[in-house]
Amino acid sequence: MSNETNKVNLEIIVGQYGFCFGVDNAVREIIDHLNKGENLFTDGEVVHNKNVLEELKRLGLKYSPQENGTFVVRAHGLPPEKLNEISKNYKVIDLTCPIVQNLFALGKKLSKEGYKVVAFGKKDHAEMVAFAGHVKNSLVTTEPLPLPDNKIAIISQTTSSSEKFALFIEEMKKLNKGKEIKVINTICKVTIEREEQAKKLAQICNFVVVVGGKNSSNTKKLFEIAYNYGKAVHIESINEINEIEEMLFREKSKDIQTIKIGLISGTSTYSKDVEHILKYLVKNYGGRELYMEDLNNLKQEVLEESFEQLLKEHENMNQVGRGKIVEGIVTEITPTGLTIDLGGKVTGVVPLEELFKELNEYKVGEQIKVRVEKINEEDGTAILSAKKPMEKIIFDEIQKAKENGKPVSGKIIERIKGGYRVILENVVEAFLPGSESNIREDEEIPREKMQFAVISYETRGRKTNIVVSRKKLFQKLIDEFFSNRKPGDVVEGIVESISDNGAFVKIAGITTGFIPNSEISYNTSIKAKDALTVGEIMKFLIKEINPERKRILLSLKALLPDPWENVAKKYQIGQTVTGVVTSVKPFGFFVKIEDGVEGFVPIEEVFWGRKGNINEVVSINDFVKVQILEINPEKRQMKLSYKSVIGDPWEKIAKKLSEGDISEGKVAKVLPNGVIIEIEPEVTAFCNISEVSWNFVDNIEDVIKEGESVKFQVLKIDPENKKIRVSIRKAKPNPWKAFANAHKEGDIIKVKVIKAVEKGYIGLCEEIEVYIPKSQVYENLNLGDEIDGKIIKLEEQKDIYKIIVSPKAYENSLATNKNESKDFEGVTLEGKISDANAVSEEKQNTNSYFSREE
Repeated sequence: MSNETNKVNLEIIVGQYGFCFGVDNAVREIIDHLNKGENLFTDGEVVHNKNVLEELKRLGLKYSPQENGTFVVRAHGLPPEKLNEISKNYKVIDLTCPIVQNLFALGKKLSKEGYKVVAFGKKDHAEMVAFAGHVKNSLVTTEPLPLPDNKIAIISQTTSSSEKFALFIEEMKKLNKGKEIKVINTICKVTIEREEQAKKLAQICNFVVVVGGKNSSNTKKLFEIAYNYGKAVHIESINEINEIEEMLFREKSKDIQTIKIGLISGTSTYSKDVEHILKYLVKNYGGRELYMEDLNNLKQEVLEESFEQLLKEHENMNQVGRGKIVEGIVTEITPTGLTIDLGGKVTGVVPLEELFKELNEYKVGEQIKVRVEKINEEDGTAILSAKKPMEKIIFDEIQKAKENGKPVSGKIIERIKGGYRVILENVVEAFLPGSESNIREDEEIPREKMQFAVISYETRGRKTNIVVSRKKLFQKLIDEFFSNRKPGDVVEGIVESISDNGAFVKIAGITTGFIPNSEISYNTSIKAKDALTVGEIMKFLIKEINPERKRILLSLKALLPDPWENVAKKYQIGQTVTGVVTSVKPFGFFVKIEDGVEGFVPIEEVFWGRKGNINEVVSINDFVKVQILEINPEKRQMKLSYKSVIGDPWEKIAKKLSEGDISEGKVAKVLPNGVIIEIEPEVTAFCNISEVSWNFVDNIEDVIKEGESVKFQVLKIDPENKKIRVSIRKAKPNPWKAFANAHKEGDIIKVKVIKAVEKGYIGLCEEIEVYIPKSQVYENLNLGDEIDGKIIKLEEQKDIYKIIVSPKAYENSLATNKNESKDFEGVTLEGKISDANAVSEEKQNTNSYFSREE
């Protein structure tokens, strides 16, 4: 760098720099514990700043689980499930930023109020990962989108860009017109202020130097703002000072008399990193330091302060010294705490964790006492505590509460080894043993204010040890509850959890009762999961209470009118009513007539004939008509009949069908000896195997299938015994009769072999079966062979005929025809004798085939 550059008239306008409160608190806490020799580890970067991380690593902070170690929750926070899991194995120091904790609490509150919570932020950012764990069903996104919900609440990651957040809101409103949209700006005030300063610095300076980690989102955001409104350079530390000097050189080349440099840092940057750069520029370039708080108008030259003004300001600073208790006026209330006017040009901030009361209990204009915890004389700001001035008063009140047996209020801060750290009255720290907490290990730590009993108060030197208990306080309240309550009392409770059997209800915040599904409603189909919601507050009636076992059985339906009181007046025996099937059993089914009134249809009142499968008749939620047979209001019972309403189908069938009629039905069952045919619901007929086909049936399943639609002829109807016999084959023309009409003995026919039997073969000809004896073939036949044969037997037998076919006789007749012998009559006689002998020879064999039992 040349000497000419060193002669530049340089002004360095310094904006806000250093850690924000949350980061400062986290880093100080970690360093303090590490200096005490504690074995600390965490799950990621505590701050996105290389210099800070190297310092913490040097002091001993680890990034993997350590035996007998203490886990540090970073300022971003953690999902409750993950924190609880870690707490089971390690001591935990929760350094979640108060502003971030407030964001989680706000998200849960909005979700409980019925809003779809949308957080403007990056899904993979640690803060948003934790937020999603705290606020179930929330949506984390940076992209505007239409939502199906009618109530939408939009909040932001605390380190988001305020400009981008504003654009996001505008687009969300366009995409969700007509819906209720609630917007709450949860961007950290420090973040917003630094964004504004980065913008103003870029507008009045030649360029802006943004100091901070290259992977720090808030630092990168400041750089983007400064770059968009002017020129900017992003460096991590003085090691990159050459980048500033190069910018200076370029500006000097433009022949500018005065070069203004803006200097600002991200909230995760060490103050000393900025101060090193500032000192370097002042020393090497003769730069003049100017602070934004000292400028009335950043677009004009800096005004000179009078000596008297500076003296007065110095006196104010001395009055507001660290550790002093002073009074101030509340000028602003933000989600992150209070802004306090301490007089002169000194402004103080009371973070959430340093408030003595709840945030909503403070009012703008209110005068409060505070203690100065930290002061920055350069920018006239101070970190204050509203609870420190109250410590002695609160200690005295807690001691009196111990002596008088009165409870004190407080909050559980974190889970530690053996129990929990508690803050009483927002001021005094106490220990809550796990055995006295009434909190399960897998349960999320309750964050709301609650009551505690003081069981130990010991002062040793300047330190006071206080031990508190929820269990002791709860036990006293529980004993009082069980002493004063009785069956029939109505209590208010909040639904804690819902199972398949019922729900557990927290009563008076101290004890739990159970409401089974049977006590939800007189409508037995309504279960706890249908009528209740976790977190819902309702009134319940105590049905049973057992002080010894501390058990309570609750009822909702007992608070409703009993529908059975008017059943005898509304319904009569013999009346037909319509109801809904609520349950189907093997022995019958239940029907809801009205809410709380159910009747039962036994199986004998379902079917007129043979008892079948009830599930094939009705299903759950079916509407059915039933007849009332019996009413017993005292036992809350009603007997119903389904079959009486549909009527006896056998009375109708005798009118619809006569013997000899041809009808149609569906094969319901195939048996070894025949088939059962459903003619209509509840009415079946039987067809014997001999009546299934005109041909002989060896295996019935080869010729007919269940579910098949068939025509049949009615053979016999017996209404008294509810029986019908039918014939499937007689519904078709008799192929045997047709064959006999078309053929005679001696005819030559073509036969296809379909089956081999013991002493011959079965062949098929014109849809009827014929018999081929083995003695009537010259060589063995195969299935599927088509042969010619002579009919040597055609004899009627009932509805069918005995037909014997001889291939030999056919072949012999061919040979005879070819014989040129003159003894024609002898040949003819020989052929006739041959046929007669074949018939006589096979008589026994054929009789055994055609006379088989049908």
